[in-house]
Amino acid sequence: MALNSDMFLQCGVCFCDITSPKLLSCLHSFCQTCLKDQDECHVVTCPTCHQPTKKAEVKDNKLLSDLQSKLDILRQIARGSYLSCSCSNASARSMCFECEKFLCQKCFEGHQMFLAKENHSMESLESLKEMSSQEFLATARKKRLPYCPDHDKQTISIFCRTCSKSICTTCTVLMHKPPDHEYRDIKQEAQEQKDNLAEMCTKLCKKEDAFEEILKKLLNLKGDHQSRKRELEEQIKVSVNEAVRKVEQKGEALLKELEGIHKGMDAKMSKKLLHMEDVQKRIEGSKDLLENMIKYATDEEVMEMQKFMKSSLQQLQRSRPGNADALDFTVEFKKTDLVPLNLLGSLVVHKDMATGTNLEASTPIKIKRERQDDEDIKPGKSSASELPPKRHYTPSLEKPGFSPASLNALPPNVGQRIDLNILTDDSLLDCDDDECEETQSGTSDILNSDDENDGGASASQSHLSSSFFKPNLNIENCTLVFFDLKTTGQELAPDIIQLSAISQDTTFVVSILSPQQIEGGVNVVQTRTEALTAFLAFLHTLVQPTILVGHNIWKMKCPILCRHLDELGLKDELQELVSGFLDTESLARDNLKGKDIKKFSQQDLSKMLLKKTYPAPNTLEAVKNLQELYQTLRPAQEKHLFSLVQLEAHMSLQPLVLAMAVTKPSAQTLAQQGISFETLKQAYQKDPKKGLKHLLRHLGNELGPNKLSTTIRHAQAFFLSKLVH
Repeated sequence: MALNSDMFLQCGVCFCDITSPKLLSCLHSFCQTCLKDQDECHVVTCPTCHQPTKKAEVKDNKLLSDLQSKLDILRQIARGSYLSCSCSNASARSMCFECEKFLCQKCFEGHQMFLAKENHSMESLESLKEMSSQEFLATARKKRLPYCPDHDKQTISIFCRTCSKSICTTCTVLMHKPPDHEYRDIKQEAQEQKDNLAEMCTKLCKKEDAFEEILKKLLNLKGDHQSRKRELEEQIKVSVNEAVRKVEQKGEALLKELEGIHKGMDAKMSKKLLHMEDVQKRIEGSKDLLENMIKYATDEEVMEMQKFMKSSLQQLQRSRPGNADALDFTVEFKKTDLVPLNLLGSLVVHKDMATGTNLEASTPIKIKRERQDDEDIKPGKSSASELPPKRHYTPSLEKPGFSPASLNALPPNVGQRIDLNILTDDSLLDCDDDECEETQSGTSDILNSDDENDGGASASQSHLSSSFFKPNLNIENCTLVFFDLKTTGQELAPDIIQLSAISQDTTFVVSILSPQQIEGGVNVVQTRTEALTAFLAFLHTLVQPTILVGHNIWKMKCPILCRHLDELGLKDELQELVSGFLDTESLARDNLKGKDIKKFSQQDLSKMLLKKTYPAPNTLEAVKNLQELYQTLRPAQEKHLFSLVQLEAHMSLQPLVLAMAVTKPSAQTLAQQGISFETLKQAYQKDPKKGLKHLLRHLGNELGPNKLSTTIRHAQAFFLSKLVH
């Protein structure tokens, strides 16, 4: 007999036979004593799957309790324990499952004589020994007739659907009378419920397979990440060793340079010393000769030697000792501040968004190691070559958003103009008049296009849907954060080199430049990760809700800031901290309408409204200037705000703009409605003929019927060309 398959009767905490089993809402059962440490809690947490269950919902598992008692009987039989007859002291030979009694041979014969018509199920102990635990449990439970607890010797054969209770025939006459009670044969009802449970079990198995697949993927991802971590650790160690080697080489070069400097100066000094000693010896010799001549020479000897001696002495007198300080020198060691992160590199987190929408699948994280040039950035020189490589952005055709992690979506010719002749059936693209005239309010005029080649943008005055912002968002009650960026240039993916912000009297300035390039009072940060993390920490300290205010931030500065935050995995934190963005250029265009103003740059507005010169090189002063300019341009309304959703939508539409499939003003109108590249793509894929037309038909007032029709036609051509390619 096999008892190794009764593991389901073991407690998942103590791994012993379950006693007083308690059933939780997750369908796991445990010993009552094993859950005792949670007696004082209102919620019981499953030790296996951690699913919470309200204490009032914990039930007694009568099924497991009965199975456990039956299994105890089987174990006694299997061990060959002496089992006495339940009616006498004789040795038991059989068992009646109906009476739940052991019977000796004599009692067995009497039992069969008096209860032959009762159909009691009998089994010999020898046959029970040969049964497996599953067979025994099935036999012990199924062969026992269920009796009604209310009517003696009446078997349960009916199920009352009205009361959800198993009853006998007597119950139907006395307590469950029709038509108030609906009932049916319990076997049919039980079979139907078993079929339903079997169907649920099949679905559960499929769900289990899906979770198992994701679990395997997660385990593989975890293993891959650990392997990648070890690889990165080795790379970092190699970089450290390389940096140490370069530092040691630099130190050796400095020592050799110092040796060369002193060697040259020592040679000059030694030569000067030798000359001084020679002149001094010559002076001493001349003095001795002169003293002896004066004392001992005859007149004839004096006259004979005086001319020669005067010539020699005159030459000696013309000698000058010079200045000893001229040969003095000092060599100083000017210590350079170490920039280890610039020397070694940095870690950048990229998110690869899954193409599916299964929330159970975790987003894989890739760690990309960047190397920076280990030479110092020289003042006055372009730092484009010394900064990390640019990561150009191209949205994916496979998933929404603008994450730079998805560079494999569009074909190489994404920026080329689309051939509109590939659409052969123009009738499919024309807007019906009744559809083009069907419009609704919802587009904001928060941003105005300065694209002179587009024939002018339509300045809509309708309000933006409030779904993009928090309810009851009042700009005057928000914390305004004025900010400005300084970047490396106008390339596709410029790097941020300085970030400044002001909120009331609180100032924030960071830079990733070398110290000699930074104005006074700037907090030096060597990596963009530290700089942007510090900026988010600054926003954390402010009272919510918060609005970021800047000039021309819709087109330039916010896309740059969001791109860098997204590359570092910090974009979601910005979305939590910032309720919206306000572009003072849009505010100026709206509030200064009717005035003779043609240029709306911060420099021109500052000169015209504030009578001040715009402090272009200094971002902190530029932010102070912006703060003062905003006070002049107030008030601002919700229509002047834009959200991160709209900004991302506008960024995602740039491939359509580059391909000349959508004009810049049209892209802005679409983005203001929250319509992204992914939204257009999905509408086209769902119905290539009419999907875009149905999606955009409410924009007739904002774009105009002609421009709306052109936008739809060109967008269809764009997506069709991508599918063709």
